[in-house]
Amino acid sequence: MGTWGVEPFDSDTALDFLDGLGALTAAGRLELVVRTLESVLASAQPESSETLPEEVISAAAVIAANLPSGEGFSWNEEVPGITEWLPKPVSLHVRTLAIDALEAALPVDGWWWRSWVDDAERVQAKAALDEVKRALREG
Repeated sequence: MGTWGVEPFDSDTALDFLDGLGALTAAGRLELVVRTLESVLASAQPESSETLPEEVISAAAVIAANLPSGEGFSWNEEVPGITEWLPKPVSLHVRTLAIDALEAALPVDGWWWRSWVDDAERVQAKAALDEVKRALREG
């Protein structure tokens, strides 16, 4: 089915990533999330990384969901218990890593942004990502 919405978990790739996290312990989830984000930043061309943008978005959204500033996201309801998936407190280093990886994987003129056929959906997707980044900054 691909992508059906503008929120962080509205794609098959995002759900596959979440399924991979679901069977892990909280520490194991954090390790996989961090490894996913670091893999994008370690790539010479982050937009061409083997880690997909939807995986980076999902990883960042999982981190945000585990912060006081992200507990109220409507998309948290899609994944029962997600607000308790990571060990608390989530460090500033991990939050900053998520923001940096989002910016690297989703450059302003990158293909992910151009892939939105509908301008209104592109604007909504940007708003959803801005909310994730806001939560990551606020903690």
